Amino acid sequence: MAFNPEKYEFAKNTPELLKSPWWIGHIPFAFEIVRRLRPQTIVELGSYSGSSLATFCQAVEAVSLNTKCFGIDLWEGDIHMGEFDESIYQEISNYMSKRYPDICILIRREFNDAANLFDEKSIDLLHIDGTHTYEAVSNDYYTWLPKISDRGVILFHDTNATYETIGAAARNFGVRDFFDVIKYRYPHFEFSHCYGLGVLLVGNNLSDEVIELVKDANHPEFLGYFAQLGQNISLAFEKQEKPWKYDLGETRRFGRIKTRIDCLVKNWVHRITNSIT
Repeated sequence: MAFNPEKYEFAKNTPELLKSPWWIGHIPFAFEIVRRLRPQTIVELGSYSGSSLATFCQAVEAVSLNTKCFGIDLWEGDIHMGEFDESIYQEISNYMSKRYPDICILIRREFNDAANLFDEKSIDLLHIDGTHTYEAVSNDYYTWLPKISDRGVILFHDTNATYETIGAAARNFGVRDFFDVIKYRYPHFEFSHCYGLGVLLVGNNLSDEVIELVKDANHPEFLGYFAQLGQNISLAFEKQEKPWKYDLGETRRFGRIKTRIDCLVKNWVHRITNSIT
């Protein structure tokens, strides 16, 4: 059966918040998975600038669901992006508290600690987008897997973050390798655009509408449809006035510079100490 794009009109919703370029290409699918899955609880590990979390909240509101969206992060940065300025958390917190006070809850804790706040089999949609080393992604997956409901879906961002797409930083990325290890255990598919998004259907009581996604993903037209919608959003982001978006490119650069300076200072102190002793 041919791919029918008319079934995916909801994916064309216009996002209200675009803060950084790295995830926004998957906003159309975020709208669609919320509409089809109708989750009661959404958890995002690694919310950073808030674009993906805000999309989940917007979709929840549009579908009129009684859903809670939890954004979990320390908002301190990581080995990939360096340190974050505190203003990033403050802007997200202010926006969410004003726009989605009854939907969104931000939790500023380590992922492993935050897992204790959720009952087993209570999460319907989990988005893993924290530190991207193989060890970190594996830990996030296995720590949170018991929390996934029998309708649960897990999203992995950056499955296509390779040397060709992001350069030398890909040396520390293990999302691709980890997703390849576990994806055959469940129905799955993935998008290659916008650094990749792996979709894992781990629940054993999924609705026909959700299962239909796996079937449609066998059609190149399905993947191309969402890639094109994502590209449209990326172009809209580029046309935004800068005051309305974070310049995380600068944050990333300054974070890396600070990390390098810290290392140089530590080495310098270590050498001086050794020379004195």
